[in-house]
Amino acid sequence: MSRLENLKRNPLLHGLPDAALTELAAIVTERRLLPGEVLISQDDQGESLHLLTEGVVRVSRVSLGSRERVMGDVYAPGVIGETAILSPSRERSATVRALTPVSTLMLYRDHFEQLLRRYPMLLWNLSRTLAERVTFLNDELIAFGMNTEAALSHVFTNLHRQRVQAAVPSPELLPLSTQDIMLRISSSRETVSRVMRKLEKQGLLKVGAHGVTLLDPDALERIQLEQPEPGE
Repeated sequence: MSRLENLKRNPLLHGLPDAALTELAAIVTERRLLPGEVLISQDDQGESLHLLTEGVVRVSRVSLGSRERVMGDVYAPGVIGETAILSPSRERSATVRALTPVSTLMLYRDHFEQLLRRYPMLLWNLSRTLAERVTFLNDELIAFGMNTEAALSHVFTNLHRQRVQAAVPSPELLPLSTQDIMLRISSSRETVSRVMRKLEKQGLLKVGAHGVTLLDPDALERIQLEQPEPGE
């Protein structure tokens, strides 16, 4: 796929005229990473954003108590690193690491600011992306505030939805280990294993050597809606 075609697929650039995309194709810098390589490091100064054109990356953050938390995965086409170039501090808020072979098109802050001034649609797309992330975080806070079962259901159904949208083969097979799940919901191995066994007995999922297979994603998503509010 050509650079121009990759730009047209990215949600940040939807609706931009062909002239803008052609201009953008000439100024972005292509980067390629192997699985395990770091694209962005938390607390580094950020002078660019990345348009993810191929592959999957994992976003994680280390808290003040040096505890790591996996925030989620981003599948191509996607946007990475926009927070730092919008922030006055310019600090990266998380670490982004390649899970698969990854390709990105890197756009520097100065070029991005020029495009924002010339093409207001870009600002609208960016606002929509940030609004979607805020909504997701609100839903996550609600699910995580209920119990481990609701938290796991939220993580699994969201990842399944991402894989469907990215047209990943076998989207119901989530490549997650117990350790991965622990880092996502900040829970102990014992608690995660106990709840996973419960969900498996209910026929909602199956745990295997290569990850977690969702057998009934719709029923799993309903768990979040059926949980009682805290204090009830």
